[in-house]
Amino acid sequence: MRKKSEERRQAMIDIAGEVFNEIGFEGASMAEIAARIGGSKATLYNYFSSKEDIFVEVMMKQVGCQFESAFTALHDEDDVRQGLLRLARHYLDIVLKPEVVAVKRLAMYYAGKSELGPMLYERGPKRGWTRISEFLKLKMEEGKLHKGDGWIAALQFRALVEAEWMDVRMLNVVTELPAEQLQASAERAVEAFMYLYQPR
Repeated sequence: MRKKSEERRQAMIDIAGEVFNEIGFEGASMAEIAARIGGSKATLYNYFSSKEDIFVEVMMKQVGCQFESAFTALHDEDDVRQGLLRLARHYLDIVLKPEVVAVKRLAMYYAGKSELGPMLYERGPKRGWTRISEFLKLKMEEGKLHKGDGWIAALQFRALVEAEWMDVRMLNVVTELPAEQLQASAERAVEAFMYLYQPR
């Protein structure tokens, strides 16, 4: 029964995604989504507390799983530099993809119009970068990185990795992303981070 219920929930997320893609977050309504699903609003509210809630689930399904493997793999890495380089490269590959950029643009646009921004942050970036901060804190405790605040270190690492590309990609200044340039950028970011955090 639980499996069937989860399958129905996932089907609702897929249909809601189609609605959001067609008419946008503001234009979409729980009534429209329920009609497309072929059920009532009451049924939809049994699975999701609000339109924001289902929108976040759609966004997480579309892009969240792509980040999951990058963050999870890091915890099995003993070599800090190599682990961070692999993460930086993987992260750039994902975060600069057209569909991920589209989700980020959409999230930023609607963030000030509802509770959407905080919900997306809590269930998206915060979760992922909390994992990175835990990895960095562990390496600090092992003496492989200079001691500091793991969360701040994670945010600094993210800023370094995104520094060369995020603005120009979000604003559509750059659309072509050569692999060798992304690799060189990831290496520079890791070198800068290691300069800050290598044990002295």
